[in-house]
Amino acid sequence: MKFENQYIIQFKGLKEGVHDFEFVIDKPFFEEFEHLEVPEGKVSVKATLTKKTGFMELELALSGLMQVQCDRCLDYFELPVGYEGQLLVKFGDAEETDDEVIFLDPEEHRLELKQTLYECISISIPYRKVHPDLPDGKSGCDAEMIKKLNELLIKD
Repeated sequence: MKFENQYIIQFKGLKEGVHDFEFVIDKPFFEEFEHLEVPEGKVSVKATLTKKTGFMELELALSGLMQVQCDRCLDYFELPVGYEGQLLVKFGDAEETDDEVIFLDPEEHRLELKQTLYECISISIPYRKVHPDLPDGKSGCDAEMIKKLNELLIKD
């Protein structure tokens, strides 16, 4: 399932000033970006575009839940994710590469955010994903899997 026009801000015709946009990242997005290894989730995106003469500023705030696989027990769990960041959108040829600057052709009239949102989500996923502990302090991992791992543990 494709979602070609879902994460686009049409800025041509917008007056200078602040403009707010909201998007929802859900299953079709995660299916498109399989290498995230997130089968599903729901992440809300708030984008604030400040249009100025010759450039734009974009503030992104992401928050939500994603299903991720536990690195310890291999069971899936809901991982809360969040991201806040700013990007500068300039027009013209890329003078130098910068993670915080997007360069657009001066004739462009829209800002495609799909790749940018993918990058924001990618950096919000921790390197090591493990079930959070239960309220009683015990591991949230699958108890049978942990028992099996302990049985197979090589002891010195």
